[in-house]
Amino acid sequence: MATHVQVTQFQDEAYKHILAEMNSKDDLTFRVGDTLDMKASILLAAITLLATQVFYFLDKRQAGLAYYLLLVSAVLLAGATVAAFLELRPRKYIIPIPEKSGIDRAAELKRFYSQHEGVEVETMMAEFTKDQMGWAQSRISTNMDINKTKADWLERSFYLTACAMILNIIALFMRLF
Repeated sequence: MATHVQVTQFQDEAYKHILAEMNSKDDLTFRVGDTLDMKASILLAAITLLATQVFYFLDKRQAGLAYYLLLVSAVLLAGATVAAFLELRPRKYIIPIPEKSGIDRAAELKRFYSQHEGVEVETMMAEFTKDQMGWAQSRISTNMDINKTKADWLERSFYLTACAMILNIIALFMRLF
């Protein structure tokens, strides 16, 4: 009997520990999304500066290869802008389940276990904690998928901007020499 109590106590503590880690990871997914949005905003500022430079030089009617490099750069910057805006597009993150659902589940467990004699509170709490873990895992998975998509668009925007910047630098050097 003492072994059963120790196993139950271990299980309860393990569930609490895992749930705390999952809640931490859940919070982290929101922070990652915010960080990606901030990076995309900074990238849009860089795109704006590069586009200003490109159109300034295009307006000067630069001739030859430099002109074509600047045209390609303009197209790349347009693509980078679209990718950055797709990253910034509002997404619906899954937030923690409303308290009402938790209250309803607790009442459901109470009704179920009240029909059985000798069921300890720890058993009901273990079931409730497992439910919380399932809800958290679902949120984490959904929100990580959203962040993966956002990160992919940000990466595309970055590489398009980087290529445009290289072309701008080449065009500048051609203009100097």
